[in-house]
Amino acid sequence: MKDKKNSMVIKRSVDVLMTVLLLCLMAFQVTGDFLHEWIGIGMTVTVIVHQILNRKWYGALFKGRYTGYRILLTAAAILLLLSMAMTAVSGMSMSGHAVPFMYGMVKVSLARQMHLSMSHWSFVLMGIHLGLHVPVITAGFKITDKVKTVLSAVFCLAAGAGLYFFIQNRVFDYLFFRVPFAFLDYEKAGVLVFTENILILIFWAFLGEKTALISGVQSRSSDKTNKKPIHLIFILCAVIIGLVMNMIFSKNTADDMSNSGWEPSAPETSSRITESTVPPTSGDETVQTSAGPDLTKIGDGFLLINGGKFLMGSPETENWRIEDETQHEVSVSSFYIDAYETTQAEYERLMGSNPSNFKGDKLPVENISWLDAIAFANAKSKEAGLTPVYTVTEDGVSWDISANGYRLPTEAEWEYACRAGTVTPFNLKKSLDATEANFYGHYPYEIEENYFNDSVLEARPGEYRETTVDVGSFQPNDWGLYDCHGNVNEWCWDYYGDYDVTAKTDPTGAATGTRHVYRGGGWNDFGKNMRSAYRAAGEADLASYNLGVRLVRNADYNRTGAVNAKASDTTAKAGGKVLIVYFSWGGNTRKIANEIQKQTGADIFEITLVKPYSSSYNTVLMQAQEDQHNQARPEIKGKVENWDQYDTIILGYPNWWASIPMPIASFLEQYDFTNKRILPFCSHGGGKFGQSLTAIAKLAPDAVLEDGLSIHYSGGSAMPKDVSAWLKENGII
Repeated sequence: MKDKKNSMVIKRSVDVLMTVLLLCLMAFQVTGDFLHEWIGIGMTVTVIVHQILNRKWYGALFKGRYTGYRILLTAAAILLLLSMAMTAVSGMSMSGHAVPFMYGMVKVSLARQMHLSMSHWSFVLMGIHLGLHVPVITAGFKITDKVKTVLSAVFCLAAGAGLYFFIQNRVFDYLFFRVPFAFLDYEKAGVLVFTENILILIFWAFLGEKTALISGVQSRSSDKTNKKPIHLIFILCAVIIGLVMNMIFSKNTADDMSNSGWEPSAPETSSRITESTVPPTSGDETVQTSAGPDLTKIGDGFLLINGGKFLMGSPETENWRIEDETQHEVSVSSFYIDAYETTQAEYERLMGSNPSNFKGDKLPVENISWLDAIAFANAKSKEAGLTPVYTVTEDGVSWDISANGYRLPTEAEWEYACRAGTVTPFNLKKSLDATEANFYGHYPYEIEENYFNDSVLEARPGEYRETTVDVGSFQPNDWGLYDCHGNVNEWCWDYYGDYDVTAKTDPTGAATGTRHVYRGGGWNDFGKNMRSAYRAAGEADLASYNLGVRLVRNADYNRTGAVNAKASDTTAKAGGKVLIVYFSWGGNTRKIANEIQKQTGADIFEITLVKPYSSSYNTVLMQAQEDQHNQARPEIKGKVENWDQYDTIILGYPNWWASIPMPIASFLEQYDFTNKRILPFCSHGGGKFGQSLTAIAKLAPDAVLEDGLSIHYSGGSAMPKDVSAWLKENGII
């Protein structure tokens, strides 16, 4: 008897420990990722112990009669075990601290969504599981009917509050994969986080307990409170209390209350902006003089864009604009443009190879350089019997403006066609969402400063496809062009540089430079980098998994002259010493940097700050976006000695908000990178380099930017091999 009693005490202790650990796991904003992982390991061990202690239950599964209550209890227990197992597997597949050798066991993007959903299912099912056991646990307690009623009323109120927090914390969204990541309030006090989670758990336990009583787990005629209608009334009261609280206290709309989340709206294209609504510039009103394109197609299917005036760049009031987007009036002559990004089928047919990372005839070609795009344009011209536009020599590329062949658009032509008469950040009347373009849909426009309250956003988080999609998969803009925003970036002719605001008619970009412009954003870019005015830049031989092309050709054949793009003067010194420079906050980048140092023996310099970022994840998220928003330059502690002796700089950083952390900008501006090689590497959570390479290219225009290495978080067990292969490709080892 004593052994049985001890066994029961041990079981109950394990049950209590599981509940406490689960509450800690659901408070990620309190524990942080390091502690969260180790608590998860403890939870996994505790669950295994729980199964061992209750092994006799499994042996009795196929024995005896199944009442309604037993069916409920068995189903809840099995579902809880499955959800916890899936939570553990998915969590370990993303581990960067506790079990990093299991990283990537399940595809990380899938593991992230599975973990988010299954952890919340475990939480809900744990509550129900506990509630189903309450009648049995309390059956021997001598409690009067009056006390039972009072207790039921008290827990009914607590359960109602739990339902309110369940709705407010958007748990419904997490359960059914309706959002890709959790929106957590990191500013909320830890005691409030735990209180809310306890109340949510009470709601589901209350529901489980009343359901158990309704199912007939206790049917003693002497128990007057065991009448089924009473328990059903208590459930309804708890639900009503929760809904009324949500109606009274919710900051969201009534639709949010009924929906408990967000449903993406149907794709919507913008209407033409009228002349009277075009904003003035420099005190003078500028109007759109184009009547829009003539949609009559010529033999190659290109669309005619009638020339006109427009405001190029972004107004100073546009959120997340960059200083190189100076708004100015530009006139553009008529031209023809492909309605679609160039497909892999067309590129391979003409060039004989397909360099794309993602394969598919109807997918846009990507992983092509500016020089590849130039060669493709000439090949297409020759096939069509047109005069090739470009002459390529060792000294550079010359563009014959009078030639009738295919070519890259100028920046002005690209933006004019993309905007289609709009002056908003995108060629829509509203912010861009994942139903309207292929981009990193988890991060729509302006989410950076609204990460903890996305309900205020015009476009809410949506799907991140992690690949290109067939061209023309979304609605076109008002002038019939598809995928101007997202899918792949599109090369333009222009050298990158400050706008010449005096060149108002058919500008062709800076006279000289080391980088060429590409526009439109890609499948892995954030919403802010989809803007019509956003400018990205890369070297002529840069090829990337999100870089493609869309061709144009002249419609005005009276244009004459030539524009030259001389070969870059930037050349890297041969040999020389290698220096590893890195900035790391959470440790992932540091781990990669140390592995590089181990394999190369190179000198290493860690970027640290005079005023370090907060050690709290919730705080640093906001600090990082504020610094990026303001283009801050945090002061760096210490300096690199004998800088001139290094010819190759291996530069590491975490991908923060789809770009470099601002300490990297401070470093790039502090030293002279002329003729130095930069080998970038970054740790990321799914967006690879984002637009960080563009940021480096702009800040170090006289350096040679080599192929980079992106590592998902700390890279797991495969990281050393990935580093080794990358270093060999770049001639470092």
